[in-house]
Amino acid sequence: MHLVNMIELPNIREASLDLSTICQLRCKECSTAKGITHNSIIGRGQMSFKFFKYFIDNNPQIKRIEMSNWGEIFLNKDIASIIKYAFEHNVVLYCGNGTNFNDVDEEVLEYLVKYKVEFLNLSIDGATQETYEQYRVNGNLSKVLANIGKLNYYKKQYKSVYPKLSWQFIIFGHNEHEIPQIKELCRQYDMAFNPKLNYSEFSPVRNKEFVRQESGLGVATRQEYKDLYSKEYKAPCYHCFVSPQVNWDGQILGCSINKWKTLGNIANEDLLTWQKSEKFKQLVSVLFEGKPCDDSLPCYFCPNYNGKKGIPLTEKGLQNYLDYVPQALK
Repeated sequence: MHLVNMIELPNIREASLDLSTICQLRCKECSTAKGITHNSIIGRGQMSFKFFKYFIDNNPQIKRIEMSNWGEIFLNKDIASIIKYAFEHNVVLYCGNGTNFNDVDEEVLEYLVKYKVEFLNLSIDGATQETYEQYRVNGNLSKVLANIGKLNYYKKQYKSVYPKLSWQFIIFGHNEHEIPQIKELCRQYDMAFNPKLNYSEFSPVRNKEFVRQESGLGVATRQEYKDLYSKEYKAPCYHCFVSPQVNWDGQILGCSINKWKTLGNIANEDLLTWQKSEKFKQLVSVLFEGKPCDDSLPCYFCPNYNGKKGIPLTEKGLQNYLDYVPQALK
């Protein structure tokens, strides 16, 4: 019996829609800042309210949507209408991949609270402007903190805990000393501290023991994480089975890092139909059953995928999927 037959994959009830692949910052190691995504199948653009409405109306089983991926969602001119329409149709919105939160209209700040956006993960890699701008080039920390303050004002006005906030802090050598300050700022702004390991050679950590202890992660690098847990740090291979990534123009990408091959388009099929497609079955056979992966799937081009090296995922893949599935889907 194939391992995938041992569990019943749930019907997809969550999706990840990239509302914008445009960003005003030029973060040092970001694929968008380097122009990589804009020169790939991702392209440069923003999901319109009309297209968002089409998706909601044609996928009524979707009850939760991640809004962010390659760009800055609050640059989307239709964001206010999108937030309101989702709320009116009982769809929960959240931003887990991250927002730089530099430029947010006053109306949108209120709508985030009024229409109960669930969660915002704010990407802020410094406690001071001098440190922050070393990675978040063109970013303005004062503006970010002012927007957080305004958002918290509306949360008090509406007596709401939503949106819940987290401070994502990518740990670099140039900012690691500010981790205690960041944790104090999190307390001041009622935010969860969300440390993240550096994914490049830009500004590697210096004091590894300090980082292990102060971050609470117990590791200081992605290699340490892999050595300790025998898996890649935050590899999104099972994203497509839980909350498939959809590009701003409707292309079904599957996971959040795919910029190589499209798996379909929501303009032509709803997600439940796609879940029964041959492409979806291919993904299942590759990621669960250890079948060979060819270049018709984006996995073939992905550095996180090890199946093409002849290492089947099988039982590890099944367990990774079960670990990845949100509690609500179990």
